[in-house]
Amino acid sequence: LSLYGKKFFRPNKSKIEFNANGNAHALDLVAPKYQNSYNNYNFEFDPEFNYSVLIDNGINNESIDFLDNFTNARVIKICYSQYTWPVVARTMIEKAMNSSLEKEIPMDFVNHTGAPDWAIREKYFLFLRDHKLAQRWAPSSDTENLMIDQLFDYDTFCQQLNSIDIEVENFYNVWQQWYRVNQTYIFPAIQSKNVIQNLKQNQSTTLHDFDTLWSQAVLYYFLFLEFGVEVPHNDYADFFDNTDQIKEWLAL
Repeated sequence: LSLYGKKFFRPNKSKIEFNANGNAHALDLVAPKYQNSYNNYNFEFDPEFNYSVLIDNGINNESIDFLDNFTNARVIKICYSQYTWPVVARTMIEKAMNSSLEKEIPMDFVNHTGAPDWAIREKYFLFLRDHKLAQRWAPSSDTENLMIDQLFDYDTFCQQLNSIDIEVENFYNVWQQWYRVNQTYIFPAIQSKNVIQNLKQNQSTTLHDFDTLWSQAVLYYFLFLEFGVEVPHNDYADFFDNTDQIKEWLAL
């Protein structure tokens, strides 16, 4: 919004750059970000412009107490569903925590000597299924809501912004860069959604694109959400080759 929103105040550095893990934290803010520890917020806004202010409550805090400092502001809440929780989960670990799946979801080497693939896959699946944040940040009636998966398609993203009366200039090239550098987080969810659709439509497809244990765990998580059953991890120590094998397991 700061770079492409119409009548929005522009940052001094107008070129957005993404680093290796997909964030753009180097972009100048047009106003100081608000953190939940602030008792008050002092900044002189130019009334001729709109401003995009980053509200950094932290993922554990969904309150809108910050409106005491921004009485006339419009709140855009970034929301996710259980189906886009895997995108948020890995982003949270690798971007916000500057950590890794291996560090934050460690294996119990006492029970799983040598950490076989099926055990790591199960651990990732259980993290996705049971984490307390998996069902947070749902749309609210007192905010403008932007679902994470609406960012995955440029036209859908623009239409959603237009639906809340925010006009933006063309930013397709920047969106394309963002999408490309964030594929690690986004693709497992998109691929898993496609598999679910193929299963429902009785279409056969290979699963060769699921080439990491995390992406495989995301698919298992989608299967659990959609069909209410958990893949027996040890019984299926070798990941499925295709959707026909999943259909056979599900008895579809």
